[in-house]
Amino acid sequence: MIKTSTYKKYIQELTKIKDSGLSIKEYCKKNSISLGRYYNFISEVRKSKPSDLTKEVLELYSSLTTVVSVDTDDRAEINLVRDTSSGKIQYYTYKIYKKKKLPLQGSFTREEMDSIYRLYSYYGSSLTQRQVSRFFPDLSLVDFKRVLRAFNITKASSPFAPHMIEEKTIEELKEIQLREKENDFLKRIEEDRIKNNEILLKKYIQENLELKQQLTEIQSINIDVNKDFEPIKILKFEDTSNQSINLYLADMHLGATVTSGPLYEENINYGLDEAKHRLKKVLLKTASFGSFDTINIVLLGDNIDCCGKTGYTARLDHLMPQSMDAREQAVSYIELIDWFIHNLISFNITSNINIYSVPNGNHSGDFEYICNKAIMNLINAKYPDISTTLWDKFYGWFELNNHVFLCTHGKDSSYMSKPLPLILNEKTQVMLYEFINENNIKSSNPIHIIKGDLHSNSLTSCKLFDYRNVLSLFGASDYSSYNYSRNSWGVSYDMFLGDNLVRGTFENI
Repeated sequence: MIKTSTYKKYIQELTKIKDSGLSIKEYCKKNSISLGRYYNFISEVRKSKPSDLTKEVLELYSSLTTVVSVDTDDRAEINLVRDTSSGKIQYYTYKIYKKKKLPLQGSFTREEMDSIYRLYSYYGSSLTQRQVSRFFPDLSLVDFKRVLRAFNITKASSPFAPHMIEEKTIEELKEIQLREKENDFLKRIEEDRIKNNEILLKKYIQENLELKQQLTEIQSINIDVNKDFEPIKILKFEDTSNQSINLYLADMHLGATVTSGPLYEENINYGLDEAKHRLKKVLLKTASFGSFDTINIVLLGDNIDCCGKTGYTARLDHLMPQSMDAREQAVSYIELIDWFIHNLISFNITSNINIYSVPNGNHSGDFEYICNKAIMNLINAKYPDISTTLWDKFYGWFELNNHVFLCTHGKDSSYMSKPLPLILNEKTQVMLYEFINENNIKSSNPIHIIKGDLHSNSLTSCKLFDYRNVLSLFGASDYSSYNYSRNSWGVSYDMFLGDNLVRGTFENI
């Protein structure tokens, strides 16, 4: 029950506000007074038993809700129309005067006004003025802005209209706001789900079209593997050299070009001729070691720069600068590997050559897999003594001198959000442990994990295996230089001298 002294106190304060010519809200803001205390008091008065004091307070309060807005560009009159018996707000009216034009006037129901506050305020849905105005098609955007200014509705306003604040307790308002937030959250989840489904559908349609285009381009590549030639025989050695070597040809990126300034300048004129020039140096360095029992050539992916759609990586979400179209990249890559094998044979330093290839990279995707398939067929036809293996999974492995070499590009064409790291971390270590165990890969020596992708040479290890990133023949890209480490071009190798494993690089040669 409200005391008589409290009634008199608020009557005195409301009379003072009326005499100031300001609204309650304006008066409280000007004098740094809490507006909520008046709303709470009026709410309690309406719940009290009617009397002369309650009638006087409600009439005085009602007279203060019809004001002339002083914060708008145009003079405006707004009115909170109340029920004569209960004093509750029934609806809202406005009349906004415009120079040399008829005034803009109209009304809002309680529900309409509540939706404006809820949708526009920062603590509600925080929609823009344009978005909220679409719920009121009878008002243009300009007129809707005038209405907001007339009622002094801003982003900082409460998410509740005046009638809600007057009639509900603070706890009830909190509960309503929580429900509104929950409804908005669920609605946005549904909208995002629909939006994501549309994006995925468009992506799958695009990928389907790209794959069809890739197949068309591959069919048009003219490489005659059945032309009239005598198969080349590799000379046999009478004695063994007691040394073997793995050459890792990784990230050649034929067709790529650097446009935004790498840290190193060796890739300004990179193309097929430059790739041959670099591999010739690798061959000369390899031959300088003498003869080998076995030479393994491992193609570690991203040896062409696009996925079949010129300029795009395998996920079709990243555009790269290119110096060749897709067909030129495929033809150049096949020619380069054929040239490399032919010259390796001509050096006559081994009688046993094996070629291994990972399935794809994050740049080249299935397009490179098709190119590698063509390379393997060409090698098998021209050099029948050479063994070829084209893995079809993310990892592939082979044995040399009782050591297992587990090879991968380092990032796939579809699923991995991040590449396998430069330095072995705990997450990658667990994943590799699980893969090795699942595939029952056994070795009396530590298993050697070999990967490309990051254009850098590094080696870390744990009890079961060591983990090596190898160099890129392409070398410096602006992305890898700035995000990982120095990466001038080169080829990494693992060489056995008897039973001793020597790990090195042909770099800056």
